[in-house]
Amino acid sequence: MEWKIYEEWLDITLYRQMTNLIYKLSSNEEKYKIYMQLKENDMFLEKPKVDMETAYGLHYPGEVLERIGEHLTLTKQTYRALGLALARMMPLQETCMFNGTQKDLFWKKIKQILGEKDLFLISINYICEEKEKNRWKQAMHAYPFERAEEMLFAMSILPDDETLWEGIKQKLADSFSKNRKISVFTEWNLFVWMVGKVMKKLKGYRKKDLDILKLLVKLTGTNAKNADAVLEKRMRMFGYSDKETAFLNFVLMYFVERPDRISLSGLTAEKIGLNVLEAFLPGKETYPEEAYVLCSRILRTYGKLSVRIDGRERLEKCMNETFRVENVKTFLTLFPFRSNEPEEWHYIDLTEEKWDPLVKELSSEEFEACVTDTLKGKTYSTKSLLKYLERYENLTGSRYQDVFWKKSERELYAVFNRLILHGILDGKKYLEEFVKDYKNEEPDLEKKWEFMAGYLKSEIKGLCNEHSYPMLKFLINEIGMDGCEFLSPWRILKETFSLGYYAIQHRECEFFSPVLGKEEHRELFSIVEKKFFYEYPDIYPEYLTALLLKESTALWLEQSEAYELSKLLLPFISDSYRRETLYQKYMTEEDRKRYQERKEWLKEQKKRIDHWKTEKNIKQQFNQILRENRKTDKEIQSIYEFYKNGQYSYGHKKLYCKIVSSYLKDNFAGTAKKLMAKKEALYLLKLAENMYQDECMGLPEITELIERAEVA
Repeated sequence: MEWKIYEEWLDITLYRQMTNLIYKLSSNEEKYKIYMQLKENDMFLEKPKVDMETAYGLHYPGEVLERIGEHLTLTKQTYRALGLALARMMPLQETCMFNGTQKDLFWKKIKQILGEKDLFLISINYICEEKEKNRWKQAMHAYPFERAEEMLFAMSILPDDETLWEGIKQKLADSFSKNRKISVFTEWNLFVWMVGKVMKKLKGYRKKDLDILKLLVKLTGTNAKNADAVLEKRMRMFGYSDKETAFLNFVLMYFVERPDRISLSGLTAEKIGLNVLEAFLPGKETYPEEAYVLCSRILRTYGKLSVRIDGRERLEKCMNETFRVENVKTFLTLFPFRSNEPEEWHYIDLTEEKWDPLVKELSSEEFEACVTDTLKGKTYSTKSLLKYLERYENLTGSRYQDVFWKKSERELYAVFNRLILHGILDGKKYLEEFVKDYKNEEPDLEKKWEFMAGYLKSEIKGLCNEHSYPMLKFLINEIGMDGCEFLSPWRILKETFSLGYYAIQHRECEFFSPVLGKEEHRELFSIVEKKFFYEYPDIYPEYLTALLLKESTALWLEQSEAYELSKLLLPFISDSYRRETLYQKYMTEEDRKRYQERKEWLKEQKKRIDHWKTEKNIKQQFNQILRENRKTDKEIQSIYEFYKNGQYSYGHKKLYCKIVSSYLKDNFAGTAKKLMAKKEALYLLKLAENMYQDECMGLPEITELIERAEVA
């Protein structure tokens, strides 16, 4: 923590350097434990950013007392810092840290400089002079306290002294009330330290004279906006604005430790953090730097919420939907978290001079990226765009347009398109330069056009604006359909109209662009049609068929032309669905009638052929059964099973009946008995029964069969 309010009292940096030096040189085995105990009540005890050895080349405490004047002007603040450091670190001091009279001379000098009425000297004497402790405590009680920092420092020396507390509590409360001179923002750490110390003293205190202190304590565990913002309203009565209350609410909740501390990852803590963001980030007004530092801490801590607020999992998304970034400080606070925030929060509108400082605050890459996002997402007139680009050049010393020669990024394609549409960039001129380099066989052609070629290609691809077709036509006329490896008109057209083999097969290709007129469509179709005819004859019919089946083709191809083209294509279309669809779409009523008649005739012929083939297969199957079982004891059984299977044959039952009955009549003809095993005789009876039921044979015929059968 930094303590700006104590800068006129104490050289805090020197204090930390001296205490750190003593700590490092101490051989006490329990020095860490002692150090942490001292830290509980010491406001300033922390490790310095730069130690004594590095800052001044002084390596032991006695040397510091003797030679610090060679490096610093010796002021009251210097003496207080060194004296307080020696007093606080007494438990860790050792004789070897000083030579001769170094310490004695210092004590003599500090008393001369500060005088016995100096609060810091009284405190130092209280700590150091064990025998005179009571005297110096009484001196502390009698000190004429006026300022909050004096009273809080005294509490750091006598933390549990009730006499001191009773003597200063009302003045302390007044110091944090309406006539407060202490800044909430620059001295927030003073509030944290004070609340942490008075919390226990106020427990159970009923009088209203210390209400402001009790309210500050309450802020450590309560959302000031809860219950219709009652706490916020009460803070206003003591001179605290709502923004100051929101700031204190978070720092006291976050930094003050208490036994019943609320969860720092809980919903209440998250909402207190959100209150801070909504207090300081919106609007054009700016606030002290500490407010934005706190907002950054909150965004880091609560970026992803442990407990969602209204279903939202990131704190930024919980802010008011009307929130806009309107000043540089808010922009810089949010910038490190841009990957999780709406893009428009990081727009830099260079048509407004208030954003100029960002060119120095951001790296050149970051500034350029934000400018790109702004040009891509924010709407500008042509005049405003020109002003924007001019101011960019004035601020950075370089033309923004040059970025298209240096790199390829997704966002830049949209910006390139916008600058083309506004006439700020001329795609045709770029192509003329490219064609010149191409025809002159420029040795570094690909390297030079590595990125720009991609932007030109994107501008042509899709034929999405009025500039696209003239650029494409110029390129085809100058370098042909195939062009070069990295800028090929044919590849652009294949991607634009889905002219690949797979797309054609699946009817995904569509030869249409809303920015092309009828004649431009026909002109371009003629070019592409020739390309397919000469170079892709295997899919030429499929290509034309796919186009004819698209509704958009009718917008540029006459019905009569489509009719003639479809008549030529029909014999070459193998896919029945496409052929049928094409007939229905383009043929005349008479054509469709003839087509339907022929289709019905072919259907009938197919039915006859299929019936004939089935009958042939059934007869062949019966003959195969006879070959395998004739004159065996399974002959009648196999015929019975054949007949039974035929009952499940849709449309061919009569054929099965005819085949079996004819065979039985022929096989049992004459007067001779037909000898068979008993098992066969049983199958004959079953067969006869089924055929009689199915009306395949009459009773006389059945009787004749049975009479000729004889069991051997």
